[in-house]
Amino acid sequence: MFAQLPNAFMILDRDLRYVAANAAYLDVTGSRRENLLGRYIFDVFPDDDNARALKASFERVLATGRGDELAALKYHVPNAPGEAPQERVWSARHTPLLDDQGYVTHVVQETMEITHLAESTVESPLEANVAARALRVQSRVTLQDSYLASLRQMFAQAPGFMCFLSGPEHVFAIVNDAYMQLVGHRDVVGMRVRDALPEVVEQGFIGLLDGVYSTGTPFIGKGLPVLLQRTPGAAREQSVVDFIYQPIRDTDGSVIGIFVQGQDVTAQHHAEAEQRLAEARREFLIEVVPNQVWTAKPDGQLDFVSSRVVAYFRRPAEQILGEGWLAVLHPDDVETTVERWTRSLATGEPYEVEFRLRNADGEYRWHLGRANAERDVRGAIMKWIGTNTDIHEAKVALSELTQRSQYEQRLIGIVSHDLRTPFGAIALGADALADFELPPAAQRILSRISRSAERAARLVNDLLDFAKARIGASIPINPKPTNLREIVEQVVDECQASAPGRVIRIGHEGDELGTWDADRIAQVITNLVGNALQHGTPGAPIIVESRISGTDAVLTVANEGPGIASDELARLFEPYHQGSNATPRPGSMGLGLFIAREVIAAHGGSIEVESQLHATTRFTVRLPRVATISSAGS
Repeated sequence: MFAQLPNAFMILDRDLRYVAANAAYLDVTGSRRENLLGRYIFDVFPDDDNARALKASFERVLATGRGDELAALKYHVPNAPGEAPQERVWSARHTPLLDDQGYVTHVVQETMEITHLAESTVESPLEANVAARALRVQSRVTLQDSYLASLRQMFAQAPGFMCFLSGPEHVFAIVNDAYMQLVGHRDVVGMRVRDALPEVVEQGFIGLLDGVYSTGTPFIGKGLPVLLQRTPGAAREQSVVDFIYQPIRDTDGSVIGIFVQGQDVTAQHHAEAEQRLAEARREFLIEVVPNQVWTAKPDGQLDFVSSRVVAYFRRPAEQILGEGWLAVLHPDDVETTVERWTRSLATGEPYEVEFRLRNADGEYRWHLGRANAERDVRGAIMKWIGTNTDIHEAKVALSELTQRSQYEQRLIGIVSHDLRTPFGAIALGADALADFELPPAAQRILSRISRSAERAARLVNDLLDFAKARIGASIPINPKPTNLREIVEQVVDECQASAPGRVIRIGHEGDELGTWDADRIAQVITNLVGNALQHGTPGAPIIVESRISGTDAVLTVANEGPGIASDELARLFEPYHQGSNATPRPGSMGLGLFIAREVIAAHGGSIEVESQLHATTRFTVRLPRVATISSAGS
């Protein structure tokens, strides 16, 4: 029956490929059936100028499931197989074929050539009028198609996702690029939502569409999650969307479809979640930190204080914000604090100041206030973030310590100065008596007096050196050309005389001359050898070695003995410190090693110690061969 129909018919599938054509169609288009079946219609009849209107008609049918007509369309088609295409005028009706679910599966075209009606040679006024009217109608349709194409182009380029769903089955009629990207670039046009996106059925979106279509009431969704399978076989990916389902009505007011418009706000949602998490962490840290935390606006007005601030003053935060904090500031600290805060606001430099704050009990306590500016990407200050740290106990302790230290320095200076005079007189008197011939017993007494006076003088000098070091001043030195070997021999001779039963061995390598303060270097060697005599095993020798090579000089003093515990090594050079294994030495205050270190530092050198329990203890002094006043001052 289809083959014998007198009018021209052909059938296309959804891809616009020929499925069937009857004899009348083959005859009027000058075609053979074998050249049509399975081929894309616009490959068979290409026509760039007029194909747009024909293709638009097919797309309307596929999208809406409704028929469409072309009153008059100029198109190049051959009159017979093998002939060149000629411009002919056609009228066409396009009808959809639907399956049981209302899905368009094919498009049937009934076409009629009306070229003879459009030609100027038509004799019948009625036929000429009909042809002109058809061309005018088709012209309007073509203009509407042009408008529709422009709307489709704007629709496709819209930044948000959009689509139009036709009919109660919600068939995709138009879909823009953003929507295609949202659903994973699936070809959904012409398909029902439930078939194109089966994963959304169980998520309730079909029910929402049905409700909008049946009631005509729009639905607005804000921040709704949706799981979409963007890649076949892959796991579903969650997106967060803001959207609206807007019902579209026909001229009679009945709903014919739903316009969907929205934004993929997944990135924004994640950013907001991260910001909320960051704010939660920030609030947690603010409450955990033992300091008072506050923030201020760029103009310096406080806009936030932590709970510790509220608890400290026991007053509402509103009374502290803005400039309310000035009311709890000690009056004597207001001017300095405001001046530094104003300077930081003007320059953007970090803010730091010490001030006293009055707590809820009326007590003023010292605090250290600090703040840094938080800036945006352009460098503009957005906020000041600051802390107040209670330093009251440390401030009071430092004040007491400073006063005590100053008292100690004055006391040591006075005692040292006042003791020098009588000790000097004793030494001079002993020297004068030594010129007289005295009985042996008197000579022994005079010798003890002389040694005691010398020891007392050394103690006074140690006190003076210690006092200078305690106030941060370097021990003064007077570098001059000096023979290191001779200094070592002289000191060892003196030490040997005071300990006649001990063995002290000396050795020297390399050059002998350098530039040092000879008296101070002798003082160091005396302290080190004296320390070895005090702590070393009596029967074991003490080894004193010196070496000058290039620009450096090295001096070592080693002894065998009980050794120094590792936990005491770090404190060995502290004043008044004596090791746990030390035997108290008359006339010693535990300042020898401390002063030795300060003298070596004044020369620009260093002193180290290594010790093994019940084995060797070795002090190593390293000096620049030429010490200068500038290096001493450093």
